[in-house]
Amino acid sequence: MNTTSNSPGPARKKGISLERDAWLATLTVEGKDRLLDELEMLLKATDRFFNVDNLAISNKEQIISKNFYNEIKILAGTARRIVSIIRLLLVDRSANAFYFQAYVENRLLDDYARDRVIELYLNQSSPRDSLYLLYITFLNLGSLYETVAGTKKVSYTMYSNLGQLTSREISLNKYFNPLKLEPFLERSDKIHDRNIRMIVNSIPQEGLRLKTSIVFLSLFRLIRYLRYINNESEDIEELRASLLLFTLINAEAKLITKFLDDEFLKQKGNHLYDESIIATIDSLSFQLSIEIRKVFGQILKDAIEIGNLLKLRAAIDSAKGILANFIQQSIILVAHKFDRSISGTDIFPDFISKIEQSLRLREDIWLFKNVLEFFEQNTTDTGVHRNYTVQMLYSMVREYIYYFQDISFSLVRYSDHEEFEKFFDRIGAYRDDDLLNKFKFLELRKTIHNFKIFLETTFGHIVNRAELKDIPIDTSHLNMVLEQFITVRK
Repeated sequence: MNTTSNSPGPARKKGISLERDAWLATLTVEGKDRLLDELEMLLKATDRFFNVDNLAISNKEQIISKNFYNEIKILAGTARRIVSIIRLLLVDRSANAFYFQAYVENRLLDDYARDRVIELYLNQSSPRDSLYLLYITFLNLGSLYETVAGTKKVSYTMYSNLGQLTSREISLNKYFNPLKLEPFLERSDKIHDRNIRMIVNSIPQEGLRLKTSIVFLSLFRLIRYLRYINNESEDIEELRASLLLFTLINAEAKLITKFLDDEFLKQKGNHLYDESIIATIDSLSFQLSIEIRKVFGQILKDAIEIGNLLKLRAAIDSAKGILANFIQQSIILVAHKFDRSISGTDIFPDFISKIEQSLRLREDIWLFKNVLEFFEQNTTDTGVHRNYTVQMLYSMVREYIYYFQDISFSLVRYSDHEEFEKFFDRIGAYRDDDLLNKFKFLELRKTIHNFKIFLETTFGHIVNRAELKDIPIDTSHLNMVLEQFITVRK
């Protein structure tokens, strides 16, 4: 296939997109837009997943010795989902006949079968043919992934070779290669919020208007990707599979940062834009880099190796929460550069401003500290006060931890995450029998005491935040909340 076909120019990309959209309009499949959006996302994520620089793994300098078994298992599941989506998009009789033909061809692999596939590669005369070809491709790739995973040991060389094969197959698809289409598709990449549309349309300078719209579209796309991640799943394989989408978000965030640097920050000396706009973009670029390093360098680091459901779900939940919150804040940051009257809740119903985040974290850290203090006050080195049992007090601490992990942990500053996670792991390791063991019980009291001191220090830092300087804490209200929390658990 010639270079022009592999790398079409803007006009050709536009033509492919229009031709494909016209064909899609003829489909009567329920939810076809969402299915196609998911298909494109999974194809792009699959390609990015083979780039180890996008993976949240430690010791990348020793990548040659890593076992990529878990990664290949995720890809096998993704291939099955891609095949399933194509089946849903093509439900007519001709499609079913083609599936049977593809089934036979993939198992007999005679000369006719090979000629048929080659013909599709060369022609792809319609979007339907491209989708058929994609079906065959991922039927084959999925089988290959499963076979390789069956060895239980997948070398870096094998992983890299599979990646090159997969990326080549995706790139050869004419109508359903997300890397070949226009960067933003009218069908899926839209700014639905009226406030943001008005901001973009009101920018008089054409170049700035275009670049600002790209910033908004890119950030809203990340939010769309995050919505596909089910952080509440009870299935560890589904949770692990979500790391594929996090990898895509990592790759997309890098592209956004590069765009901000190339199109805004490197133009600083040219005086194309107001200095305040450059300052806003500079802040966004820096913070995006920091948040991505936080999520992928610590929270999700080696998460693919985690075998404990609760621990993996906590990491996925925390990563999703941090990214969703940051992206929302980023959209409001850029919007405020053009219209200060817009509030976060005008665009995101669940939006929490930075000051609201600080207020919530201050209250929840205060409650956390006092729950631990209540545990200490009602226990001694030899047992517990007669109004409680050790199991009751321990459960109280565990329940507050569950609440904190779900609601406020994502608001904790990056440098404190490790201390919190160590405490969560230590508390979670205790069993009923351990609570009746004198030495284990003393160890538990010491762990709780030490972390309570850490929380007191953390609380002091939060209280001193500039945005909370003139907002006193309502201890009477918090004491009432604490009493209610304790009472219902007696």
